[in-house]
Amino acid sequence: MASETNTTDYLTGGGGFDTDDARTVALQAGALVAFVAVWWVGALVTSQNILPRPPAVAQVLVADLASGQVFTLVGQSLRHYVPGLLVGSGLGMAVGVLVGWSQTADNTVGTVAQFLRPVPPLAWIPFAVIWFGLTDAGAAFIIAIVAFWINYYNAESGVGSVDPALLEVAQSLGTTTDRRLVRKVVLPSAVPELFTGFRTAAGQAWMVMVAAELLGVPGIGKHLWDAANFLQMDVVMAYMLVIGVLFLLTDRLIKAGQSRVLAWR
Repeated sequence: MASETNTTDYLTGGGGFDTDDARTVALQAGALVAFVAVWWVGALVTSQNILPRPPAVAQVLVADLASGQVFTLVGQSLRHYVPGLLVGSGLGMAVGVLVGWSQTADNTVGTVAQFLRPVPPLAWIPFAVIWFGLTDAGAAFIIAIVAFWINYYNAESGVGSVDPALLEVAQSLGTTTDRRLVRKVVLPSAVPELFTGFRTAAGQAWMVMVAAELLGVPGIGKHLWDAANFLQMDVVMAYMLVIGVLFLLTDRLIKAGQSRVLAWR
């Protein structure tokens, strides 16, 4: 049991560093080394215009880090990534909780949501251009749509999975209004699902950001697409890795916040 507890502590950001933790880190490092090795072998038998070798990609990263271009591009992307993620997630959670709690909202808002959900986020790009122009707001709009749906369904699921016994106990203790039940019982019980939705949306938003910047909005995605048009595959690969690192940092940050918020559990 102690070994299982230590492993859990490491994965959730708590506890010390023990043998199980060292094994986990070794496995992770080994997986990355294996990935680079397979990539390198593949690049040796492939044209550089198709698959660049790791040293060429590393050279691009070092040069762009030294010049500060990486940080400039990351900053440009964050100008629409962060607002899009936060606004879309906030609205998705709010609507999801409402639909999950209220049968009337489920029959009305939920019906409209089921009708709109199959529409791909990229299908909204023409509207983003017309409504917001080639601006950060247009790219944020596309990202917000992705974040909205992921958080909406996780919030709805979280509310629907609340133990009815908890609601009965709260009602017997005098918590009878919908507002108080949602605030005192439903939201605390649904927090794990809400965090899961937010973490998933944060990862999906990085992927959609690349497509959203096809609008011509400056950032990592636009730089990546410009490089692809000139067959600069080393640059493309380099910024694919940058996006991967940004995703990992974002995920770890949210996971750390989740561990603190759910420490009482």
